[in-house]
Amino acid sequence: MSLPVSYPPNPTPEQLVAALRQLSPTARVLARLQHLLADPNSGLDDISALLKLDASLVTRVIQVSNSIIFRRGDPSRTIDEAVNRIGFREIFRLVAIVASNAVASGPYAAYGLNAEDVWTQSVGNALAAELIAEQTGEDYSTAYTAGLLQTIGRMPINQYSLHLDPNRRFADTGFPNDYSTAELALLSYNQSKVSAYMLQKWEFPPALIKPVQHQYEPLSAPEPHDTLAAVIYAGRLLRTLHADGLAVPFAPEEDEVLGGLRMDRDRLAQLLPQFEMQLDRARQITAAMQIRTGGR
Repeated sequence: MSLPVSYPPNPTPEQLVAALRQLSPTARVLARLQHLLADPNSGLDDISALLKLDASLVTRVIQVSNSIIFRRGDPSRTIDEAVNRIGFREIFRLVAIVASNAVASGPYAAYGLNAEDVWTQSVGNALAAELIAEQTGEDYSTAYTAGLLQTIGRMPINQYSLHLDPNRRFADTGFPNDYSTAELALLSYNQSKVSAYMLQKWEFPPALIKPVQHQYEPLSAPEPHDTLAAVIYAGRLLRTLHADGLAVPFAPEEDEVLGGLRMDRDRLAQLLPQFEMQLDRARQITAAMQIRTGGR
């Protein structure tokens, strides 16, 4: 039987995260994978060696490589065969999706989000940020990972809120601030600060941490992190347009943020079909993992 969680008065982000007691080891593997992707000298052998550090990742990657999505010829028997079959970029996406299941799993009751909601938002943010990074010449892997983990701070906030009041429900004010007003009222800071601290604990690079920290205010992000902060912001808008429709109200700084990326809302709307196709593919990959493992 686990001991009850205790919190000091007015806990800091560090204290909220400490109350989780254990951070997912899969996220640390994802952080190392991020470093490999940034190294032009790394290859598939390096990725295989890294994945072997996490037995659950090895199992999931081999399973998905043998699914109808990637199946070609004889089944993969080892992680090396699976990685070579799937390829450099796809293996990154796959590991990131596995990580999202392990790290950003729901439900978050204080936010009124079930497990499917949490998955859709995190993977949707990742895919949208990746698409926009490709349009603007930014690094797609960093954008994808930042999008995937940009709201991971909701996990410890959710736990703390339920500890104080199991019936509390944060109000969602929609894009661009989401639940920030409710988080600020409870803690005097929002989840972006907690997310940035968690990424720091997992040893992600500053090039990823700083944009996540400034995801709600990309215009105030320091250079050179302001562009990726804007990409994350635009990615969240693209995912919101998919979820809520094209009539999402315009945000005060939207034109300036998107203008810095040489984009506008009409250009984002043109990316919706490609975004929806990628999201469907991510769902297929997740379904393949769940079928072969008996579900989560």
